[in-house]
Amino acid sequence: MRCAFLTLCLAVGVVFGLSPKAADKPESLAFDAISKEFTASKGETNALFSFGVTNVSAAPVMINWVRTSCGCTVAKLPSTPWNLEPGTNGSFSVVVDLRGKYGTFSKFITLDTSEGQKILNVKLNIPGGPPPVANASMIDSRTRNVQMALKDRQSVFKGDCAKCHVEPAVGRHGEALYEAACAICHDSPHRASMVPDLKALKITPTPEYWLAMISHGKTNSLMPAFLQSEGGPLTEEQVKSLADYLTHYYPPRASISAPSPYHDD
Repeated sequence: MRCAFLTLCLAVGVVFGLSPKAADKPESLAFDAISKEFTASKGETNALFSFGVTNVSAAPVMINWVRTSCGCTVAKLPSTPWNLEPGTNGSFSVVVDLRGKYGTFSKFITLDTSEGQKILNVKLNIPGGPPPVANASMIDSRTRNVQMALKDRQSVFKGDCAKCHVEPAVGRHGEALYEAACAICHDSPHRASMVPDLKALKITPTPEYWLAMISHGKTNSLMPAFLQSEGGPLTEEQVKSLADYLTHYYPPRASISAPSPYHDD
């Protein structure tokens, strides 16, 4: 469960760049279930789920991609993008690696479609682990990993968490790098409360702000330093491409000066 928090995907957030749906617009995609549950037997190492979906609208719907809330959860579409013509249906799989986990927890699956976002979830019940403490609830993995990250924000790049925060970033630049290394936290549908919404920052970001924040992170926060010389996984070229991409989507206003992002203000 080490990487459950460090993927930072368990508090409500907004997915970057998705097309919002009008509140009164009927759903175009009908799922066999929005939430599914699995109770593991002793020794089971994987939980397998299948979600069925039908296009109930009069127009084609495109499912562009699928993202999960943690590297231990893998969702696979029949194709990417996946086009569903009116009246057609299909299914896709979700597999959760149960090794090293216990207790009850949820994982989230975000579908980016031509009609907006759709969030599904799977609930896991895994027996085992330490005995419960009398008159106290067991500390959950998310809280445990928050504490770990507050002690060492670079821990997101170590151990099992590297599968989510290091490996996907290798060789990527710009938008592709953002999707691989940043969106998993900042654009999660269940973003941790300590992770800021990049669309609602208290300051107006400048190119220098993004470059400093990505390179050095921010002290006394969960934001790690991504630059290799600071203990992160990204080269200077990758950091610059990421800063350029963010500047394009969050253009600065010249009248507002952004404070240093990696020191306390």
